Amino acid sequence: INSQSKISLSALGGYNYIPMENFSHFLNEFSNSDFDKFSFSGNFKLQYNIENRHNVFLSSEFINTNASFSGGFVSVIWTFEALPVTIGYEYMFKNFDTDWTPYLGLGISYVLTNTEDKYLGDDGTNVTNYKENTFGFETKLGVEKVLIENLLLVSEIKYRFIGDTKLNKYTNVVETNLSGVCFLIGVKLELF
Repeated sequence: INSQSKISLSALGGYNYIPMENFSHFLNEFSNSDFDKFSFSGNFKLQYNIENRHNVFLSSEFINTNASFSGGFVSVIWTFEALPVTIGYEYMFKNFDTDWTPYLGLGISYVLTNTEDKYLGDDGTNVTNYKENTFGFETKLGVEKVLIENLLLVSEIKYRFIGDTKLNKYTNVVETNLSGVCFLIGVKLELF
């Protein structure tokens, strides 16, 4: 049975599915192109229990994926990074007959993004970074299981929407979108 700790800290890791629809249409114009729809994600969450079933949280997550194309004597490799900082609410479905507790969550995010564009050609290598900030939101469904006192196993699946950002400062035509579905698993430590 879950104790009623007021403050807890969670660390989770998992995989993202990021289809990047706008960018994938752009890449389809090139014959030798590829991008990673699946990528690793790391998440840290500070949680405050308002009362029995209601929590507010502050979390941050690192999202990273890659894309590339090559043709003739030129190759380009893109690295897309996002760091959403999310504030949100979770409703815990307390069941006092078991150590399992399902929950639903909703949050709004301020997202820091960076796109690294590495151009490899006959005339050398050129690397540029483009930073742009945007907003997003997330919805999630999760479950917690008590492992030992004050330590819980946490698993969640979430849909994350992140607003479109430009590929680089030179174009308004090609946009990137790091929205997608994420599966995370990790541990939660109830502090006090």
